[in-house]
Amino acid sequence: MLLLLAAAYPAEARTDRPPTGRAARAQRLYDEALGYIARSTIEARRLAIADLEQATLIDPGNPEIELTLARVYYQAGFLKNARLRFERVARLAPTDADARFGLGQVWRRDWLKYLEPAALDRAVENFSTAARLRSDQCDPWLMLVPLLLEQHNLGAASAAAEHAADAAPERPEAELALAMTSYRSGQAGRAADLFRRAIPRLPKLARERFEDISPVASEQDTVALHRLDAAGQREFVRRFWREHDPDLTTPESEAQLEYWARVTQAYFLFFDAHRREWDERGEVYVRYGPPEGAEYNPLGERLSVRFGTVGEFPANVLRWDYPSLGMTVTMQDRLLSEYYLLPITRDYDPDPRPDPDSLAARSGSLATRGGRGVFPRLPPGVRPLPVEGAITRFEAAGAPRLLAQIETPGGPGGDLKAEWVVVDSAQHEVARAGRELSPSPCDATELRVADFATELPAGRYTVGIAVNDEAGRRGVYRENVTLGSPAEGLALSDVAVSCGSPPVGERTVRLAPNPAARVEGSEPLVAYFEVYRLRPGSNGQSRFQYVYTVRSAEKDPRIWIQRLLAPRAQPPEISASREEENAGPLRRQFVSVPVQSLPPGRYWLEITVRDLIAGTEAGGRASFVRPGPEPLRN
Repeated sequence: MLLLLAAAYPAEARTDRPPTGRAARAQRLYDEALGYIARSTIEARRLAIADLEQATLIDPGNPEIELTLARVYYQAGFLKNARLRFERVARLAPTDADARFGLGQVWRRDWLKYLEPAALDRAVENFSTAARLRSDQCDPWLMLVPLLLEQHNLGAASAAAEHAADAAPERPEAELALAMTSYRSGQAGRAADLFRRAIPRLPKLARERFEDISPVASEQDTVALHRLDAAGQREFVRRFWREHDPDLTTPESEAQLEYWARVTQAYFLFFDAHRREWDERGEVYVRYGPPEGAEYNPLGERLSVRFGTVGEFPANVLRWDYPSLGMTVTMQDRLLSEYYLLPITRDYDPDPRPDPDSLAARSGSLATRGGRGVFPRLPPGVRPLPVEGAITRFEAAGAPRLLAQIETPGGPGGDLKAEWVVVDSAQHEVARAGRELSPSPCDATELRVADFATELPAGRYTVGIAVNDEAGRRGVYRENVTLGSPAEGLALSDVAVSCGSPPVGERTVRLAPNPAARVEGSEPLVAYFEVYRLRPGSNGQSRFQYVYTVRSAEKDPRIWIQRLLAPRAQPPEISASREEENAGPLRRQFVSVPVQSLPPGRYWLEITVRDLIAGTEAGGRASFVRPGPEPLRN
């Protein structure tokens, strides 16, 4: 990307005076150097540098020759020489945009290598000056966009992207920059439209980066993808992003938009046009986003690599830190060419993966299979709204029935709306509904709830619910669920934790939603389940027994020897049983369990039902939590 822009950036005419004397000799050397440059070989570039250096000695005040020499130095990797020549041109011609653009390139490359904030500041300063001096050119604005984002200056980056698109609306790179800044500004719909217009117009090498899911897909997914024809691959990619879409209620896949935005930034920063690829920095960036910390040649790292029996050779080391993911990524520049790769080792797998516990603690993130990619659940700029959700499976007229419940903090009078979507295993939408949230029976002054239900054929589904409030906050819930075909014989629905006292004498059953499954204070645990296909006796009545048991679900995190030598006391189990008669094969059952004596923690409620006539048995369970006392407020 960098070298392509450098080659494309136009040069201004420097002078209209006909060369004479020393100037004519310098011009002949300059023309000869241009011929060498056109050959694009290392030897020809060396000859061009020699001619241009001689020409600058003969005609030292010629900014055109100085500028060309600076560019050749830059392409040859002589960055200090390039910087000095660009600075000389800037002194000779203070309004020369090309000199400022070249200085921006030099400082940008210096920052990418050494990570010094001052180098980033100088790159932005010089590109900004070039853009002001020649505001109708796209390249200075385009180079500014990723650097301003690295400075966390989204407003300026968005303005630069707008300028780039205005200057060259035909260039897909400018539209990419605009798409990326639009997404980072919270304009997901606009970003999706811009990405879909820009990506097909990119060169094949760049376009493949956006279409390739292998950086974030599991090995099995990648193998399956490559076995398909073109149409099958397009469908596979569609389903992949739908499967990892954190918010099924929106038309866009926020994970895919985040991925495209990361690919755009990595393309602008790390793509090497000569190698026709990016290095490991680009690979890690598209998987996990920008590092939370980065260090060049950190203390304690070994700055050399061994190649077999040949010996050790110097190497530069780059370390990217992702503490919120419990992950550190070490990369090596083994050829001292600013091309980073993962270490070569037999001791461990150097491919970075998040720590599972750290990942589980990040409720605002969604990981792809195997943790190869991590994406935020909400798009940039959207404030999170905490939500709790629960899915319960029942039967209705011999077919599966799905109940979804959602809960969020909210007092009376607030405007809270929920929308739910269900997609099948092919990631096609099969249900959608929306409604306002109502006061929760658990806490009418502090919580709002809503529920949704539908009957569906047996199969695998994904449920997505989004809640929005009047302040623009958003909460999302997503859960995979499998609905089985009703089997022969005794069966139990899922066990649902409810609120309040069990209803008595009502013909219809309506659960009081408690998706967080909290049981506070002196309240009993109230649960609901349904028993299917009880066998009636000769009198039409069925007889059954249910047994409930409450036991701790807390896990002791200590190592096994500590657990063996100093076992921790567990809360005593609570258990009871009851026999009932029922008219017919279906029983709708509430149970109320006194759990006031239990200490704070997470528990299982286990239900076992025995058909006393058929001699069969079925069971189910649900988790609930006893919260601890709230901390005192000052």
